[in-house]
Amino acid sequence: MTAARRCAACGRHDLVPFADLGGMPVLCGVHFASRAEALASPLGAMWLGHCPGCGYVRNLAFDPALLVYDTTMDTNLHHSPAFQSFSAELVKRLAGRYPLGGATVLDVGCGQGEFLRELCHVAGCRGVGYDAMYAGPTGSDGSGATFHRGHAPLDDTTPAFDLVTSRHWFEHLDDPYGFLVRLRELAGARTVHGYLEVPDAGYDLGTAGWEVIYPHVSYFDGYSLCRIVERAGWRVEATGRLFSGMFRFVEISVNAPGPVAGPVEDAGPGDRDRQLGSIAGFAARHAAERDRWRGTIDRLLDAGDRPVLWGAGSRGVQFLHLADPDRRLAAVVDVNPRKWGRHLPVTGHEVSPPESLAGSGTRAVIITNPAYRDEIGAALRRLGVRAELLVA
Repeated sequence: MTAARRCAACGRHDLVPFADLGGMPVLCGVHFASRAEALASPLGAMWLGHCPGCGYVRNLAFDPALLVYDTTMDTNLHHSPAFQSFSAELVKRLAGRYPLGGATVLDVGCGQGEFLRELCHVAGCRGVGYDAMYAGPTGSDGSGATFHRGHAPLDDTTPAFDLVTSRHWFEHLDDPYGFLVRLRELAGARTVHGYLEVPDAGYDLGTAGWEVIYPHVSYFDGYSLCRIVERAGWRVEATGRLFSGMFRFVEISVNAPGPVAGPVEDAGPGDRDRQLGSIAGFAARHAAERDRWRGTIDRLLDAGDRPVLWGAGSRGVQFLHLADPDRRLAAVVDVNPRKWGRHLPVTGHEVSPPESLAGSGTRAVIITNPAYRDEIGAALRRLGVRAELLVA
């Protein structure tokens, strides 16, 4: 075990270990050309610790040297119509809430740029995006956004920004508090707003934990997310849950006059207490869900079924590592064409297009993200696949 680590969120307590999950796939977002390469993909230790004061959770065994973020990773969710719709609604909300016309938006961890391009289009703003996984052309692309391949330097070369956004990157940072402090320093005396979006730890630790993955260093519920924001010198404007309760957002500001912009939902002491309750039972629940799904797959196979998994993202990779390490499932499918014909880390499952299920005879399709249930159900009906959807 590592030495005691102080809570990054509230800064008041040392983290207390509560769950040793063993080795977990490190490169959840990489999809390999060959099964041999996939099987050789590394495992990293997951030893979770929590703050007894605010409920913040961190992998105490995290080693940043194991993770390399580059264009071989593909964590893009925009191939899903459900996620596209969610992202478009978010763009409309931010464009309506803040004066972005002619403003500059800094997007840290911009992915492939879909969100930033749409925000520039709807709000009439300029955008600057950074991401080591960005695979498109760098520089200005005519949308109002300029993209850089690499981590945001957050130094004197960073352009002055009016809004900073970071979606599903904050939880990857080895030093999330330092990140917020540096952004606050760059804001200076200007009025700056911000939007952070992370997986909701209240959901992930209250369920099986398929999104408790190695690349996620930190796990924030509403209470701990607000504490780290405030400790770094920002004001909480609004917070709440999104995307079927699986995501947590916080809107923040510095030097902003007037009242806060919106509601602060489920981010008080009651939320912290629920989080601490989930933490107390997580290790047993995680192991029980792993065993339950191994047993479920056994029963489906014994009944002559050909069960498949729909979804080859990080949740799917974690599920396969825990519940199907011997590749007993008949198939793994995903809507992202960049994954087709490639193999998933550690287990080596090959990813196929959803169309491959037509005529396959499967009667059970497992999904690990309930937010996509309606979308996947409709796709199966279009393919003529009559199968029960099992939500893990």
